[in-house]
This record gives sequence, structure tokens and C-alpha cells, in this order.
Amino acid sequence: MREAHQDQGFTRSYLPNESPWTRITGGDPRSVLWLRLLPLLAMTPLVFFAIDPDFLRYTYLIFTFPVLTALVNGPVATTLAVLAVATFVASGRNAFGLLELPASGWPDVIAILSLGSLSVLLAWIRDRVVLRLLKMTSVAETTQLAILPELPEHVGPLKVASAYRTAAGSPGLVGGDFFDVHRTDHGIRLAIGDVQGHGLSTVRITEAVLGSFREGVLDDPDLTALAARLERRVALDNRGRSEWEQTFATAALIEIPPGEHLVRVMLCGHPPPLIVHDRTEPLSPKPRPPLGLAEFGPTSAEVLERPLRPGALIIAYSDGLVEARNRAGENFPLIDLVDRHVSEGERDPHRLRARLRHDFRTGRYVRSDDTTLLITRLVGDADRPAG
Repeated sequence: MREAHQDQGFTRSYLPNESPWTRITGGDPRSVLWLRLLPLLAMTPLVFFAIDPDFLRYTYLIFTFPVLTALVNGPVATTLAVLAVATFVASGRNAFGLLELPASGWPDVIAILSLGSLSVLLAWIRDRVVLRLLKMTSVAETTQLAILPELPEHVGPLKVASAYRTAAGSPGLVGGDFFDVHRTDHGIRLAIGDVQGHGLSTVRITEAVLGSFREGVLDDPDLTALAARLERRVALDNRGRSEWEQTFATAALIEIPPGEHLVRVMLCGHPPPLIVHDRTEPLSPKPRPPLGLAEFGPTSAEVLERPLRPGALIIAYSDGLVEARNRAGENFPLIDLVDRHVSEGERDPHRLRARLRHDFRTGRYVRSDDTTLLITRLVGDADRPAG
């Protein structure tokens, strides 16, 4: 369970981790450590100078040591670097006379101390900026968890695994995709959707739609009433906007009634979820228009019912996942991959998610939109957690 929970957090991370370069730019702690040690390369001439005095002419490179240290370290480490270089320079023949360093006298010591002081100041300013950015990131992460909290590993008879990533290059932690799972008196209800656009306005509408869903799952007797509630919420946000400024959201609403071995699905312009018994099949009822666009099309929609056996998987996703393309221009083949992994005996949601993520990365598919994956499995009595 611990590994699954840690893996869940990793897939929700907004930091890219696909390559060494993206790990460095994304702030991976191990990569940052190596960056902090890189300025030591400026001290390499000292090693060669100790071996062969002919390398004496290259010792000027140590003047870059404080500056490089300031780039990737704080003011304390930069101060130590300045003092170390100043001590070395003061050991020249025109100062203390301890080393045969040409043109190394007190004026050079003053120069390195002046340059070093500026480097320490820049390191201090940079640390203040980084600290502020970290605080802002912490607030953004708190916002992310408030809008899209970590789902529990079990919701009633369902075992749940989810993955959420914003579009490649997106500066935000929360995009337009949303999902949630709740156990209610009406059964277990799931929602997954995609709000049009990106940016702060999209985050606001995402939070509003999810808030309405969380209220509706408790009160609304069926998926039709729940969809109508979400439609009203998006329409309220569109009030007063021109036709070209209207926003909308797609959604797939899923319900597993209590005590019944069936699943109900209603689509609001969203890609159909998948059900996996022996093979993968889309659950494709007649959809209604996306939320917020009811006035532009018929609002009548089908609520599809299908039998649901213990061990069955229900996989919901956003279009950003299946529309991701590799270098050959091929879309991510979600259904084929799920069929392949299930045929190999993999039905655990967390391990299946890990396999699909591996397929995505090794296939070098590029996200052009937010990508969301929600995998649930109806566990049997033997699969239920103790207690």
C-alpha cells in the first residue's frame, strides 16, 4: 500500500522527470546536489599545478569559483568560496610569498574580495527570490490539493488509482481536467471532465463544477438530475458573456448503485469510459452537449447500463491522454494497451496505471493538453481490505 500511495503522489507531480535535463530544471534534489558541486571544477587547475608547475598559467580560472558558487549555492557557501580563493591569491609571491604565483599580490586580493562580495550579495538576493517562489509553489500545491485531493485507495467496493498531469510546458499545477469519486446513499458516483481552456479562469470554473458535483452526489436521485445541476452551474458562469466568450466543460458521470452489479454512465460531450471484463469495451451512450452548451443542442441523453462483475475495471480518461502523439504522429493507443496488459493478467489499478505510464514515456508521446486517468476495479470479497 505504501508504494502505491507514493506512486500516486509521483504521478500527480507537476515536475517533469522524464530525462536528466528535465530533472535538473524541475528541481530534483539529487540533481540540485550535483549542480552545487559543479563549481569545484574551477579548482581543477590547482590539482594540475601541484603536479606540474607548467600549469601555473591556468590558475586564473579559480577566480570564477566564487561566481559559479553564487549561481547554485547560498551566501554562506559563496562566502567560504571567496575566502578560499582570496587566501590562495594572497599566498602569491607579491603578497605572502608562499607560492610562486605571478601577478598575484595585494591588488589581486582586493579585486577578488570585491568580486566575491558582489557574488555573496547576488547569492543572498537569489535565495530570497527562491524562497518566495517556494512559498508561492506551496500555496499553489495547497490549491491543487483543495481542488483535486488525493483519492483514497479504496472507495467502498472499488479500488482506485488516478493520474493527473497538466499539459507539457504549462506553468500551472492545476489545469482544466477534474475528477472525483464519492460513496453516497445512491451508490458510488464518479466524475471526470475537462474544462475548456487554461489559466486562472479555468481553475475557477473547475473548482465550481467539482463543488457542484460534490453537493449533487448527495442529493440528486439520478445522473440526469446531477448533469442538470452541473449544466446550471456552468451556465451561471456564462451569464452575461457573449456567444464567443462562452465557456464549457465536458464530463463523464458514472454510477454504481448500492447492492446492484451494474454500472450507469452518462456523457456530456466527454470521451466514453472503458469497461474491462474479458476485453476492453467503451461505454458509449448517446451524449448530451458539453456542460454550458445546452442551449445549442438537445439536452436529452441516454443513461447507459451495463452489468458489472467482481474484478471488472472501469477506466475513465480525458481526451488529452488519447490525443497525445508520438514522433510518428500516432495517438496513444489506450484500448490496445489495456487489452494487452489485462491479457497478461494485470488487473490491479495501481500497477496497470504504472504500466500505462511506462508505455506513454517509452513511446515518447507528447502531452499537448492536460491528461487524466482514473482506474477503478470492483473488488470481490477476497480482495477487500481487512477491517
